[in-house]
Amino acid sequence: MIFSRKYVFETKRTKARRFLLNAGVGLLFVAFTYATFLFYILMVAQSERNRAAEGLYQKSPESIVVFTGDRGRLARALELLKKWPTAKLLISGVHGANNLSSLVAGQTDAQALLQSGTQVELDYDAQDTMGNVRETLEYLRHSPDKTERVLVVTSDYHVLRVRMIFQKEMGAQAPMQIFFDGIQTGRSSWPETKKLLKESIKIARGWFILNVGQSSNS
Repeated sequence: MIFSRKYVFETKRTKARRFLLNAGVGLLFVAFTYATFLFYILMVAQSERNRAAEGLYQKSPESIVVFTGDRGRLARALELLKKWPTAKLLISGVHGANNLSSLVAGQTDAQALLQSGTQVELDYDAQDTMGNVRETLEYLRHSPDKTERVLVVTSDYHVLRVRMIFQKEMGAQAPMQIFFDGIQTGRSSWPETKKLLKESIKIARGWFILNVGQSSNS
């Protein structure tokens, strides 16, 4: 310990002081480590967005996939679809009561999408992020067209976990480049910050399940 016992005989006061100092240093270390991890989550999202901009600069993606679950994701996917109109669109994690018309109602260029003839698929089976990834890969495996580049749209705090699951689930699938576009979310309010805090726990839990839980079951 940093503040170890200096004398063989110490008073209750010095012992308590040493304990508090050690506890304080420990808490500061944990807080710094956690803050660094939160910063890393957002840095990964920015790095992946830059990678997508570079990788898709001259070649458009064959498929755009958007994971439902937070505001702005579908709007961003439609914006990118306008940029790459030849891409197919998969909306993963759709509630059973919705259809394409209800999903895009109120979205910019919604009518243009409905009338464009763009191939749009709705995934009603995914219930969580793991399901989103698995249903996406299932969709791509059964796609009649060759798919080399896929752009996944989600929130910035979500990118690290999505990427982690994709890397684990891809396995021996034919070579395919998965790019990520993470929508930048604010941190000015507690509800927005809470999403990042909750996501950090989900990332740790997801890593454990993917790397420890599955290994113990194999």
